Amino acid sequence: MSAPGMMECQVCQTDVPAGEYCGLCGMPLSEHPGGKPHWLRAGSYSAASGQKLFSPRLASSLFPHLPPRSRTVFLIGLGLLLAALAVATFLRMPAALTAVASLGLPLLFILYLRESDVARDIPRTMLVLTTTLGVVIGVGWVLLTGVALARAYGVPLGAGIAGGRILRDGLGVPVGSVLLMLVPVLVARWAWRGNRESLDGYAIGALGALTFTAAATLTRLAPQVTTGLINRSRPLDGLLVEAGIRGIAMPLTAAAVGGLIGTALWFTSPPSKVHTHRGFVRGTLILIAVVVIAIYAAMGVVDVARLPQFVVLAVHLILAGFALLALRVGLHLALLNEAQDEVNTDESILCTECYHVVPDASFCARCGAAMHASSRRSRQTRREDRPTRIVEEPASGEIKVGLVPGYSLYSGAFEAIQPPKTSMRTVLLALGITVVVLAGGLVGVSGLIATPAALYVCPPDCGSPPTSRAVEINRRFESADGTFAVSYPVEAAAYEISTHDNGVTAVLQAGDGGTMELFSRPAQGRSPKDIAVGLVNETYPDTVTAYEIPNAMVGYQHGYGMAADFWPQGAMSSSTRMRVIVMVAVKNDLALVAGAVGPYRAFGPDFGSGKPSAANLQLALDMGKYVNSFSWRGDPPR
Repeated sequence: MSAPGMMECQVCQTDVPAGEYCGLCGMPLSEHPGGKPHWLRAGSYSAASGQKLFSPRLASSLFPHLPPRSRTVFLIGLGLLLAALAVATFLRMPAALTAVASLGLPLLFILYLRESDVARDIPRTMLVLTTTLGVVIGVGWVLLTGVALARAYGVPLGAGIAGGRILRDGLGVPVGSVLLMLVPVLVARWAWRGNRESLDGYAIGALGALTFTAAATLTRLAPQVTTGLINRSRPLDGLLVEAGIRGIAMPLTAAAVGGLIGTALWFTSPPSKVHTHRGFVRGTLILIAVVVIAIYAAMGVVDVARLPQFVVLAVHLILAGFALLALRVGLHLALLNEAQDEVNTDESILCTECYHVVPDASFCARCGAAMHASSRRSRQTRREDRPTRIVEEPASGEIKVGLVPGYSLYSGAFEAIQPPKTSMRTVLLALGITVVVLAGGLVGVSGLIATPAALYVCPPDCGSPPTSRAVEINRRFESADGTFAVSYPVEAAAYEISTHDNGVTAVLQAGDGGTMELFSRPAQGRSPKDIAVGLVNETYPDTVTAYEIPNAMVGYQHGYGMAADFWPQGAMSSSTRMRVIVMVAVKNDLALVAGAVGPYRAFGPDFGSGKPSAANLQLALDMGKYVNSFSWRGDPPR
């Protein structure tokens, strides 16, 4: 039989102070409905009372150490970042968008570490080491993979997704990113000394992942800083998608990934629970690792799948939501099952989650919140300054300091304490000023380094005469069915040539790179314009037509030509503007197509032919001499 003020917990089979939750294992002390797993405690999130485990609460998932009113402040801070992203996007200010998207959430997370006192729990050298490693590795990874990814954007017109590209760009790059993202937390775990708590690992892991992502994003978006104060050439919907992926989905996913791994690395089972649900906890940690890798792999596959950009954004946001849900479950289970502080139920302590005086145990007996959901410094301060009240003895009128006469810590009638004031002004001012200063600084740099459009004055800027060799010296391709022939570049250091039944693909290995194609397609009664537009939309679904080529001819046959631009979207893509040029002519119901795709670069006196041109694609300088080398079957020799 339990002592007065005590009751037996049906889960841990221990006498604990009477209340709504067990102070030792955190489970509800009421009867457990049949069929529900008591170990999950899905009805109450262990880091925030009154919230269900599977409820979509962003603040309590990302900032588990904070009390309720402080979470409201940081939720407003997230809203401020969203507003800043929206303003920078609708004003078409790429430098400001880059600053907010890459640095916004990491800055808010650093404020969280400071506000929750976690920054005082973790050695400063550990925080500096984690941040430095994240920045250095993030920048180095982008510099290593940026050129390769940029060249991979030149997908041949009408081509499917190559298996090699899926393995290299769709899986290799994102999996490599997630592995490198975890280096800071792995190094910190190796260097850690002293007791471990799961939320310390969460803080270090999330900080390392966020700094890695911030450095990588800032490096990938750096070319936007050179486009000027306002980017009028890029469509607004593309900027919206970029803001959503870079400023919302990527940092949230990174925080979840790094935080989950950090939580797993810092998790320690108590001696009393070494054999309790051991297989479950281990299996959960393995499952979390698999989910993390799968999420990043899915992001990479989405990036190379050439889906419409709003579909890409939707998938990234959904994957980020799954990552946050995995983070919430991982933190919850770690807090329920990890080793706790020494229990002293004879003493009182203030619960910072529900602001009631409760017995000093691992979990609040009133709301079930884990004591480890607050910082070590907070727990130490509350134990040094136990809750007391000034009371007056009814008989003698004597004033004493202590608990109310007859008040029992085990009665279940817990005393409410007025919560402290939050630091909303401090947090929001610090975040707002920092974002404005950083965004303004990048905007200023953009204004200083942006180059004005080149002005042509002829003379002397009249260009130079053609110096290309005659087409006849190039090799000649003839289709397998003999319906057409075309000249193509000689395979050398500049080009990588591949031939197939209906054409030639030449990949430029020098300069800006790019892909040129000379091939045929059945016309099936379609006009040259329909074929050209269909090919572009099939391969690059979010292009914007720059202009139509006047009097376009292919094989000396009148046809249709167009130039279009697109900006690759995705978590791993670098910020670059791509130019596509397509020319099509139809004869004998056979369409002959000349196409080129590569990085956009404005022609000027120091680049291109030296004379005014709207081509703005390095490959266009070479493609022109092959366009009219096409010949249909029956055409006279040229």
